[in-house]
Amino acid sequence: MIQFCKKCLFPDTKPDLYFDENGFCDACSSAQQKWNGNKSINWEKRSQEFDDIINKLPKDRIYDCVVPVSGGKDSTYQTYRMCRHHGLKVLAVTFDQFDQTDFGRHNLDILREIGVDHIHFTLNPNLVKILVLRGFEEVGDPYWVNHVGMFSIPTRVASWMKIPLVVYGENPQFEYGGPPEARNPKPMNKRWRQEFGGLRGLREEDLIDSQVSKRDVEILRFPEEKELEGIRGVFYGDFFRWDPIAHTEFIKALGWKSLAKPPCGSSSVDENCDMEFIDIREHVKFLKFGYGRATDQLNIEIRAGKLKRADGLKIVQNIDGAVSEENIQKFCDYIGITRQYYETLIDRFVNTNLFEKRNKSWEMLYERS
Repeated sequence: MIQFCKKCLFPDTKPDLYFDENGFCDACSSAQQKWNGNKSINWEKRSQEFDDIINKLPKDRIYDCVVPVSGGKDSTYQTYRMCRHHGLKVLAVTFDQFDQTDFGRHNLDILREIGVDHIHFTLNPNLVKILVLRGFEEVGDPYWVNHVGMFSIPTRVASWMKIPLVVYGENPQFEYGGPPEARNPKPMNKRWRQEFGGLRGLREEDLIDSQVSKRDVEILRFPEEKELEGIRGVFYGDFFRWDPIAHTEFIKALGWKSLAKPPCGSSSVDENCDMEFIDIREHVKFLKFGYGRATDQLNIEIRAGKLKRADGLKIVQNIDGAVSEENIQKFCDYIGITRQYYETLIDRFVNTNLFEKRNKSWEMLYERS
């Protein structure tokens, strides 16, 4: 029997999600604190703490901070805030998306309008294809290499250039649920990345074989503590109230563009604008845990009081977990596998407590409520 949060649409099958005695998930409890509930966060104090971090930055460095950027709405907003609001000398660092869209490429160009130096790192494309397939085979996530790269590469650049601060966006455990201690302000370090950074138990060294050498994946290794002496990684959302809806409207005024229509399985034109195969990853997640990308997106609106739960429920019942047939074929062609092998891999990760195969397709054994 699946338990659903009484406030939002999350099920208790979501990893690291906890429910209180009243049936509310911890992501909603965090949102209550964020939006000035009975246990509100003192955001003025938090912002002062961030100012203290900035004021203590050494003055003899080429750059004040690294901001990892993808072309998405959040990292564009972070870059603007660091550069224009806080007045820092910013180095934007991109780990190249293997499936970057035209919208994503356009939105990366918005960094020029903001006015920052920018490093765009591209891993060997032949190696990327291997790692995309291995992530899909091993943990059901074709974006495994992106998760690793988006944390490791910007931090490595900071280490090489002795840049004292790396600024990521929201704290995922605070915004989307996680252990209580992880929802409090924490440094973004190797321990955090290993536990919450999307590795799903698969480490870089686990991929070394006849196709992938240690030298191939060394660049993806997160720097050790001794390599990061004097360098700090933080989540901006730990210090300033994270409001992705407001952030998106703000950066659109800079020329940032939304998609023409939501990707299959999504409800938003503002999310994942830079990822062509996002529906495939979210389809696997849906079959693993019983919820997909539309649930994540609509929950943000529900917690912000911009959408009623009942209305969000009707939407996810129709689109959550859907996947584009055209994208499936393009993805198979990209990594060089057959459609039959693709289906074999999909079947490997299905939670059979939640789904049953009928007429060659997986059908839900429960009702969203």
